[in-house]
Amino acid sequence: MILICRSILKKELNPLKDYFSMEVVIESILKARKGLGEEIKGSPMKNAKLVKVYLTGKRGAGRVVHLLLVNKNHWIPLVLRLKKDKQVGENISIHNPAFKKLLEKNIDLVLEDLKNGDYKSLSLL
Repeated sequence: MILICRSILKKELNPLKDYFSMEVVIESILKARKGLGEEIKGSPMKNAKLVKVYLTGKRGAGRVVHLLLVNKNHWIPLVLRLKKDKQVGENISIHNPAFKKLLEKNIDLVLEDLKNGDYKSLSLL
């Protein structure tokens, strides 16, 4: 199952929709499920993994980080950046303070959206 949280849609996905369509983001989850993503060590949540996937859209390359809720097999897009993004895109690592801060903020937003039912579900085929 894919969960698209309202806050992440507004903050991460919509600003880059001219670069990466929702279909490209969904394809990245399918790639990650096949093992083509890279796990980022140090997930701040229990029973969750962070998976980074490289993607290519209409106007360039980027990276997306998905939160995988392991027990439920739910994939949640969490961070989407162009490869050339100087603060985060070039160094998506838990050791990058800018990425770590963004990650923590986005996880808080996701948890709030999940609690309030502010998300839409898409089935994985």
